[in-house]
Amino acid sequence: MTGEHMDAIGIGWDVRGWQGNAQAVAVVGWQASTQQLHWLGVSPLFRLSSRVAPDLDALLRPALQDEVALMQVLACPRLALGIDAPLAFPRALAELLAGRGIDFPVPQREIDNPYAYRDCERWLHERYGKKPLSATFDRLGNNATLALSMLPRLGDLQLVPRQVREAKRAVLEVYPALAKVGGKASAVRPALQPHLPASLIPGTDPYDAALCALMALQYAADGAVGALPPLLAPPADFPLDEGWIYHFVP
Repeated sequence: MTGEHMDAIGIGWDVRGWQGNAQAVAVVGWQASTQQLHWLGVSPLFRLSSRVAPDLDALLRPALQDEVALMQVLACPRLALGIDAPLAFPRALAELLAGRGIDFPVPQREIDNPYAYRDCERWLHERYGKKPLSATFDRLGNNATLALSMLPRLGDLQLVPRQVREAKRAVLEVYPALAKVGGKASAVRPALQPHLPASLIPGTDPYDAALCALMALQYAADGAVGALPPLLAPPADFPLDEGWIYHFVP
């Protein structure tokens, strides 16, 4: 089944950095009339080309079988790309790099360091007790800079919620780890397992890409995919300059 029959499509990208040879992308569609999910493709592990700047086509081609499928996916009016990488850096870090660093004592907890973590990451930690990796203090900056550099080359996909609060064709930061029963190598919660391709193995990059795709799909469908949990959007009064990490409600 191809993208022309889909009412919404989610693309998931498990980012593996600039020189990474384990990029993984998954594409899933949804039909409103039947409430069914259809996996349109899951890529093998791949490396982005060193000859041209990567764009949305470069992500989709390894996951889709032919040009027809590619064009049908790109033409879907409700399309979202879920990226498992930070799509913003802490605002205090930008001030520091501009020579306007702030004075504060050494924090007792790393999560409270404004150069290391964003408001959305502190919100996750307070809500779920989960501390994401820091884009500045950990190696995640490799993945973050790659993902951020690609944003201008994603066609008409708009970054939510920083660029616009909502969009029918969107790119968003997602957090698949929150949907798992344990650490990164663990499986998803039992309610989600039937909706992933049976061939995928927990702890692998394609598995995480597929989980990102499900989150992106729920966004693209405006929360109408009944088989999936609701996707948590930022609270109405939440500051959006550092972005938001979309995730399934546990």
